[in-house]
Amino acid sequence: KHGFENYPNFHTVNSAEATQILGKAEDILRYMAYGPLSIANPEQITDDPATYEKVRPEGDLRGLPTALVYSTKVKRPLTPVYELMKASKLTGDLLIRAVNYVFEAVTFRPPTEKELEQYLVITNEAIEKVGKEDGVFIGLSAIFLDRDALFRPELGMSGKSLKDGRVMLQDWELGLAVNHALSYVKPDEQLRRSIVEGRMRTKADVKREITRMLKDDSFRKPRVLRFFRDYFDYDLGGYICKDDKALAATGVSGSGSSHYRAMFDATASTDRLIELILEEDKEVLRELLTTQKVVATQNDSKYFGRLKTRKERDAAIAEQKKADKLAKEKAAAELVGLKEELEVLDAKIKAAQDGPTKKSLDREKKKLEGAKKRAQTIVKRGARTRGNPALKEAKISGPKIFVRVSHRSFGNGSMKPERTLATAPEGERMGILTHPSWLVSHSDAMDNHAILRGRWIRERLLGGGIPDVPITVDAMLPDQPNTTLRSRMRVTRETYCWTCHRKMDPLGLPFEMFNHAGLHRTTELGEPVDTSGVILDSGDPKLDGPVKNALDLIKKLSESERVEQVFIRHAFRYWMGRNETLNDAPVLQEAHRVYRQSGGSMQALISSLVTSDAFLYRR
Repeated sequence: KHGFENYPNFHTVNSAEATQILGKAEDILRYMAYGPLSIANPEQITDDPATYEKVRPEGDLRGLPTALVYSTKVKRPLTPVYELMKASKLTGDLLIRAVNYVFEAVTFRPPTEKELEQYLVITNEAIEKVGKEDGVFIGLSAIFLDRDALFRPELGMSGKSLKDGRVMLQDWELGLAVNHALSYVKPDEQLRRSIVEGRMRTKADVKREITRMLKDDSFRKPRVLRFFRDYFDYDLGGYICKDDKALAATGVSGSGSSHYRAMFDATASTDRLIELILEEDKEVLRELLTTQKVVATQNDSKYFGRLKTRKERDAAIAEQKKADKLAKEKAAAELVGLKEELEVLDAKIKAAQDGPTKKSLDREKKKLEGAKKRAQTIVKRGARTRGNPALKEAKISGPKIFVRVSHRSFGNGSMKPERTLATAPEGERMGILTHPSWLVSHSDAMDNHAILRGRWIRERLLGGGIPDVPITVDAMLPDQPNTTLRSRMRVTRETYCWTCHRKMDPLGLPFEMFNHAGLHRTTELGEPVDTSGVILDSGDPKLDGPVKNALDLIKKLSESERVEQVFIRHAFRYWMGRNETLNDAPVLQEAHRVYRQSGGSMQALISSLVTSDAFLYRR
């Protein structure tokens, strides 16, 4: 599991990576100076792509600069680097503008006078040694390795120290911290103006800007969605390599890459569902855990479906056989009639005198021959009934909706943004923890992973901690294919193992009502599936006790104040970039109070955290 990413968003502390950055820096700068000609052939600069097709290199060019064509018209603002390299004479003003532009592009802030002077000296020295062409790129490349380009320091350099040694962030440090709480790109014009004009120095200033950005739909806030990805870990399903045979046994296709495409699509769908709940911004955590809404493709009718019992499956197979028999009888009768029609038609064709009549009869004969061939196929093989007789597909219906789609580093996303906002089958699903995206993300190649699911519940909802497996322990379940997972997990009840597993297993086993492809089931290996579990040592006596299944477990957890408080703690860790301490208790309590009084508003929670002393002050 990827867990929470480091808040400072640093790029590298590795010398090899720094070397790579330096190499890419020159490519970027040359593109700023010369546009596509820095990476492309002159033939690629054309407004008629067909002309390049005649001379393009042979072979697979996907992902390479030589695969593209570029317009002859300039459609983006030219950079100061372009103006610097175009000028016949190097002037100090052009160089200053270029340094300012590149520095702000990689650090999101303008350079100080000292920093500007430093990079002017470096660039001028490089130009003196190797000439303007290479010297400019060498000098400007150094900016890409500036401390503030690799890291985002929050040292409180410009603030006044309080008696207890704390310093409040000021100006650019504070502005960039607030900006990065929601976004990955540079501050928008309004926030930049506030920083430059000295209006980012107080808690009230932060409150004003964070409230504005949270309310502004035109301001993209990808870090909010990223928090929920990191929190729920629902985006890993496409990266879990399933055994083809085991996957086919779940009721979905086990061949090709269709399953992995479905999982990448499911991640995008879950992203959109979270965005919809955030738009409502009411009881966000509870809604995420209990919502009956699903964002799905038509292919998801399988994944949100239910595996039939043996009795239902046998009845469906019998019905298919009956339909197959009727189809064969009907096709046989049609075949007799078609043969007679073809004999009559052949006679007409022979007797036809003029060409148009013969052509018309020939067309009719082709149609009849096609119908005859189809009828013969049905008589021989039977009617091919669509659908899996072992699976009852869910009904995916509702208003159309769109999601963001993207290619993944592994597998192929469908790149189709169309989805349906549907309702989950009643009594079978409840919230994100019962969606295929989450269930498959917490499974393995062959089966469910009740231990992993239970650990997630313990850590993310109950606030517990599970130590890593000791290196002396062979943490493997017995390989018994015709045995239920619950039965194979009996080995975790050994005294040495049970100390930790008692905190996880009873929380993960209720999810056995789903298989490892996320399909709902009521039986396993021909017997009723055991979905019982128990909440132990949660820290809330009201919460402890047995549960019937995953839905019962989720319902109890969603109504718990402790679960809400643990959620606040995880939000604190994400937006502060560190674990909470005892000294942070007032901040956590205030954040929970605000969240509760606002009716479970995520915007109110983020605002409370970002305006807290833990966010604003450094020691």
